[in-house]
Amino acid sequence: MPKSSRETARKHHYVPEMYLSGFVDRRGRCFGVDAKERRPFKSRPKGIAAQRDFNLIEAPGVPPDALEKELSSLESVLAPGIKRVRETASFGSEGKDREDIINLVTLLAVRNPRTRDDMQRIYTEIFRAVLAAPFEDKAKWDAVVEAMKAAGKWPEDEPSDFEGYKKFVEDNIDKVKAHQNFSLEMELEALEKLYWYFDARKWRILKAKEGSGGFVTTDHPVCISRPGSLNYGAQFAPGLSPSDSDVLFPVSSNVALAGRMDGDEDVIELDDKGVADFNATVMGYAMKQIYAADDQYSYTRPAGKPLGKGCTLLQDPNLKVREG
Repeated sequence: MPKSSRETARKHHYVPEMYLSGFVDRRGRCFGVDAKERRPFKSRPKGIAAQRDFNLIEAPGVPPDALEKELSSLESVLAPGIKRVRETASFGSEGKDREDIINLVTLLAVRNPRTRDDMQRIYTEIFRAVLAAPFEDKAKWDAVVEAMKAAGKWPEDEPSDFEGYKKFVEDNIDKVKAHQNFSLEMELEALEKLYWYFDARKWRILKAKEGSGGFVTTDHPVCISRPGSLNYGAQFAPGLSPSDSDVLFPVSSNVALAGRMDGDEDVIELDDKGVADFNATVMGYAMKQIYAADDQYSYTRPAGKPLGKGCTLLQDPNLKVREG
């Protein structure tokens, strides 16, 4: 790993502390439930939704935490706008804070362990298939060697032993995988491409009714949902492509967003049932952990069941072990 003459940040948040601060109690702590470890906990945002070296770069002359620091700077720029949306339940005069919200949603949708693991798996399979392809038969291998020689890329006097190279590849192909640098580059490119997807939507601001228990969030807070469906307990919901899907995004315990392809950018208040429905879908998107200001939130359970409460969530048989 590259050395640095200064202290290097190693604990990298994939859900920013700035965002998680909207789901804390008066002492600045989130109440959390870990669906894998089957335990409740309380933690300040600093201690959750983070992974060691998640943004690590390995390149000569580049500090290993350079991207982490750039992302922290971006989050600092977005923070005032996010805070105003929370406090006012609006995008401000002429929608000036809307862009900050869209940037945050895009960032959280693209850069998370679930998406990265999926993409690394896909690209690793592609790299391995490309590497193995010339060894399907000797004619393919000979064609590759001749093309490399013609391009001046085959080492002079290096033998082109088909069987020897084939055995080497077969013995070592399991070691081939997509490097994190490649994943980081793909994520940064995706940010610009996916911003339009979220920006094109009409964002309805949702306010939790007083006494409803408020909204929850998770370690994967951007959720895709079909209108009228709950998705409770689902590990994956519809992808980003369907135009008839909603994007749900909790902003704080009191404010949330629903992005649709039609309608108005208005503000509505959700009653207890509406908040519980929203929470059920958000919880279904969690990778491992659910966060809230306290354990008094509600969520909709399967048909015929009464609303669930955060304080008894661990006793709910529908709380499934998720990823990791």
